[in-house]
Amino acid sequence: MVKVASGVSKIKLSGIEEMNELAKKVDGLINMGQGKPVFKTPPPIINAAKRALDEGHTKYTLSRGIEELRVALSNKMQNYNKIDATPEEILVTVGVSEGISASLLTYVERGDKVIIPTPSHPFFRIMSEFVGADVVEVPCREGDFALDLEAIEDLVDENTKAMLINVPNNPTGKIYEGRQLKRLQNMAVNQDFLVISDEIYEYIVFEKQHESIAKYGKDNVITLSGFSKAYSMTGWRIGYMHATEDIINNILPIHNSLVVSAPDFIQVAALKAVEDTTSMNFVKATTEEYKNRRDFVLRRLNEIGLPSNLPEGAYYAFSDVSSYRMDSLGFAKFLLKVAKVLCVPGISFGKDWDGYVRFSFADVPKSALSEAMDRLEKELGRM
Repeated sequence: MVKVASGVSKIKLSGIEEMNELAKKVDGLINMGQGKPVFKTPPPIINAAKRALDEGHTKYTLSRGIEELRVALSNKMQNYNKIDATPEEILVTVGVSEGISASLLTYVERGDKVIIPTPSHPFFRIMSEFVGADVVEVPCREGDFALDLEAIEDLVDENTKAMLINVPNNPTGKIYEGRQLKRLQNMAVNQDFLVISDEIYEYIVFEKQHESIAKYGKDNVITLSGFSKAYSMTGWRIGYMHATEDIINNILPIHNSLVVSAPDFIQVAALKAVEDTTSMNFVKATTEEYKNRRDFVLRRLNEIGLPSNLPEGAYYAFSDVSSYRMDSLGFAKFLLKVAKVLCVPGISFGKDWDGYVRFSFADVPKSALSEAMDRLEKELGRM
């Protein structure tokens, strides 16, 4: 049998996928494991895609993306993210995952160090290990999930090539403070490493405002975002990155080799999403609905005995289950079996988080959320 590449041999199914596989066999399941919105894509975006297909937008585009979309995105980043962006600093990607992959493939090689504050999405580690990096996980402060910048500073050395952050964070919903982001950006410039900032949940924020690290300086920063979460476009696979022109020009050949370009008609639909008032009203309305769900779910989880910090953004609750004397995978399997409620084990998000599980309140109707909480209360009350 032909041996797989060494990078591939390190990749295992994440706890997210393992739980999804187990969940297929469960009747009456309430799925609080998946991070995808229950809402449909706004009609103006769907109609824009249909028109684009009818008008022949079915060919390759420039690898960077169509100019109209890059102009619109640079304007959006200036106005919303407070980043001094230009169209030449925008690259349209096939989702944020492709943007992360292209960035790491361009800048990180075997033996380089990649720092990942945890908890974080498992893809950060998976792709970093695939390119041969030595991954160093740095746990955020337990309690408020803020970055531990002192620990990060102690670990940065001449081998450090990149650091990956996600803000608002999946799974904690944490929005990192501006002073921390400013300090991190200065550190990246002074120590000459990249900060790759995944900001896909940037519009799904509640009491606090979203903060982009590139607001404090775009040198040594790659900002990634897209349309999947806020616009309910997970299956469309469309995203974008911002960085200085030299970084974009370095990443462009890898992006071109991987995908050539994002699909033309989907770029046209993304342009509609950026410019359309109705679509932005959808984002605001669904974010308010996520806030209502958050308040309900967090109140019930804390009452049930699953302590959970109040998320500042995104649509997840990260709950402390350490008192139940099971590891996170065992606890998640237990809930799946006895309560028929799917969650994700905390070990999926970093080795220091085996005392937590993640619940998503994005893909479940409100009535089902109430039923899920009742089931948890009933089964955990028996323990």
